[in-house]
Amino acid sequence: MARLPRLIIPLQAHYVLLTGNDGVPLFKERADFERMFNFIYEQSVREDVLVHAYTLLSSQLHLMVTPKASDSLSKMMQGLGRSYVRYFNHRYDREGGLWGGRYKSSVVQPGEWLKKCLIYMDYLPQGFGAKSVASALQDDSKAPANIQSNTQVDPQGNVLANALGNFEWSSHLHYTGRRNDVFITAHADIWNLGNTPFAREERYELLVQGGISVEDCQHIERAIRGGWVLGDDTFIEHMQSLAHRRVAKAKAGRPRLHQAVA
Repeated sequence: MARLPRLIIPLQAHYVLLTGNDGVPLFKERADFERMFNFIYEQSVREDVLVHAYTLLSSQLHLMVTPKASDSLSKMMQGLGRSYVRYFNHRYDREGGLWGGRYKSSVVQPGEWLKKCLIYMDYLPQGFGAKSVASALQDDSKAPANIQSNTQVDPQGNVLANALGNFEWSSHLHYTGRRNDVFITAHADIWNLGNTPFAREERYELLVQGGISVEDCQHIERAIRGGWVLGDDTFIEHMQSLAHRRVAKAKAGRPRLHQAVA
């Protein structure tokens, strides 16, 4: 089956995932994380892309962004990828590529789905989603949302937070008021959480502490893997009207035949 062209809708939020080649560590020292921050800032400003959230894992880069133009995101990720590979190869005296193929992305509906994605990104350092995303990208038969032993799941099937504030390399600290990341632009859904910075930070913390369902984790991971739109049916239909390709996975089974009207 031919690979679908990447789906980019200007002025819509996109969840972006970039992975290392065969699990190659992308960050070996603190300086590597800091340099990646610099590249994200430089490339996002240059290509007019708003960065709303991020999580940097040992072999994965997760971003929530809004591109201003149809080619903004691709240019940003191309510049980011090339700049970091040059830096990394020079610093560690190595040659060759660093990335495990093209970046993956999913257009995300504002509102509940965007907030679920931000919570999901905050939880990734706990390990419940990071390995499952990587394996699912390689093999569709592998079930996503591989819940790890250090992750708590309540009786309702919600993954619960576990010392998220101890992880330094995500936007969780920014949105809970513990750090100011200059390259972060809060999405409207964050501004709508409260009228003051303190109110927004408190409300965001409560949202994250409330957890996210395993089913929602799986839904997010499938959307990223397939490059599908993440949202309700109405939003998906609207995105389809703006897109040049199919935006949602076809439902299983044969299409229903229309009966002639007598």
